[in-house]
Amino acid sequence: MSSQNTVKQNDFYGIWKEYTDNMYTYVEKTIPQYHQSITNLAQEYIEVWKNISCSTIDLQRNFATRKGTTANLPDSSVKIVHDIEEESQKIIDVQTKVAIASIDATKQALSTINANSGEFAKLNKNIIEMWPSSNFSKS
Repeated sequence: MSSQNTVKQNDFYGIWKEYTDNMYTYVEKTIPQYHQSITNLAQEYIEVWKNISCSTIDLQRNFATRKGTTANLPDSSVKIVHDIEEESQKIIDVQTKVAIASIDATKQALSTINANSGEFAKLNKNIIEMWPSSNFSKS
């Protein structure tokens, strides 16, 4: 039992509520660690691929130089590479905007559910109280 909750619960619903409160509090405390770990992993992943790409380019350049191959490109080829780079960046921007919009829409939906959860609980309580066969009495 958590030291946060000093009232000892003996009934099922009290224990269930205490368990739920304690678990969500615990999970909320772990979110920053999880977020930081994922961020660190993404940064490391990008760094690895950047290093691999640069090393590969350097190795190929070294090999081509030793073989006496020139690596000069015509201006039209350079333009194509720059155009591909520009279009690739546009694609990344669109993907990022779509991902962020999806996350924001999901967050808004969850916020709406959260804001209305109390009202849903009241509605359900009223339905139970009005239900003809719900007049349960202890026998």
